[in-house]
Amino acid sequence: MALKTDYKDYIPPSGGRKYKITANSDGSSSVEDITQYQQVGDTWGAEDINQVNKLVNGAVYPNLGTNTNFPNPVNQRGATSYTGDGTSPYCIDRWRISNGTTYTVGTFTLSAATYANRACGMWQSNEMRAHQLSIGDDVTVSIYANGKLHTPTMKVIDRDLYDAFANVPASYDCDDFEIVLCTYARDNTMYNLGIYPKKPLNVNYIKWEKGSVATPYAPKGYGAELAECLRYFQRVHADWRIYPTLKDMLYRFSQSTLQVMRIKPTISAHGTPYTFGCTINALDAQPMAFTVETKITEQGQNAAAASMLGYFDLSADL
Repeated sequence: MALKTDYKDYIPPSGGRKYKITANSDGSSSVEDITQYQQVGDTWGAEDINQVNKLVNGAVYPNLGTNTNFPNPVNQRGATSYTGDGTSPYCIDRWRISNGTTYTVGTFTLSAATYANRACGMWQSNEMRAHQLSIGDDVTVSIYANGKLHTPTMKVIDRDLYDAFANVPASYDCDDFEIVLCTYARDNTMYNLGIYPKKPLNVNYIKWEKGSVATPYAPKGYGAELAECLRYFQRVHADWRIYPTLKDMLYRFSQSTLQVMRIKPTISAHGTPYTFGCTINALDAQPMAFTVETKITEQGQNAAAASMLGYFDLSADL
């Protein structure tokens, strides 16, 4: 493809560096980083942008999704499979599944008894402003599913234009699955990107980025993914041994979270004490710590009588 002018400036759709592409007389092109200069030149077409992506050292732009490398997922809840029970539960971190949908962690597969009318689904919720998105913006998805790479470009849909989710048009549709990208109902500050299989679907990875160009999928690495996930959900295991000298005494414990959370989380307690029964009351939380209260129902003063709590789930998920 010949460039329309001697040079063009290119600013990646999601922001970042800016480059000048020069068409040489021998038919080759050269690339110069001109981020520090003002923008010059005319509007870029899709072909121009695709050429720049190839020229600029295989440019890779940020993945707006979290925990998208399914063969190596962050899975703090620890199950080997998850089945939706009507409350749209989370499975691996940051991903929810529909009622009746089963997600098998080891094979990264979505399945269900029926696939009609988007009965089988998996989606992630995010804040529009956090990703600098607006209704109508272009988003390009790269998804490797059932052994094939798909790279469709779609627009963020206003969910409130439709009376039911079933009537929201698919953002992408193929033989194996649909993708739906839309805002929340009655809340256009949030959006969901959902995968809705038409048959058992094995998903290796997914990436979505602002703009109309698919750049290569590059795993963030487990540590980086975990750090993102911990802002939304943390499972904190407690190892608190108590030697109660009196029956029905109240004990309070404060513990730091593993990482600062997105907002003040809700707390739920799980597990049973090592020896005696007790009640656990989650008192308070902040983005950096939480406090719980426990009442031991028996007394004891030796190691055999020690009580040990289970774990706490802290959720600041969307």
